[in-house]
Amino acid sequence: MIVFRVMKVDDDGKPKVGTKRNMLGVRPTDPNNTDPNRIPDVPAFAPADLVEPGHGLSTSLIPGRQKAGKGEALFRIETDDVAGVLSPNPDHPPHCLLEVSRGERVTLADFQELLADTRDLWERVEPEGQS
Repeated sequence: MIVFRVMKVDDDGKPKVGTKRNMLGVRPTDPNNTDPNRIPDVPAFAPADLVEPGHGLSTSLIPGRQKAGKGEALFRIETDDVAGVLSPNPDHPPHCLLEVSRGERVTLADFQELLADTRDLWERVEPEGQS
């Protein structure tokens, strides 16, 4: 399965790794957050907290549904290339989570590292009409 995600672009043209919006990583729970519109990607807070299936990196099954802003680009990844501890979950198509595989127990720190390790597998998608 191929999934798509708009992410910030690092100096080398690859996705920028981090925990903020449109970065390659998940936003952990912030216990100080009082804004109901700011929803974390995972309920984990501390690096040693476990990340369970059902939470993960938001992606899309349809490339045209995402718009890249300044300093961002649309990327795609073949989920077969990350099979094992990570797996796709089309939880409500076209939305799809790249999450911890069922039966795996992974800490937040390890999950962030697993996602960062996929950095070289993401391919930039050129907008229609450009090459």
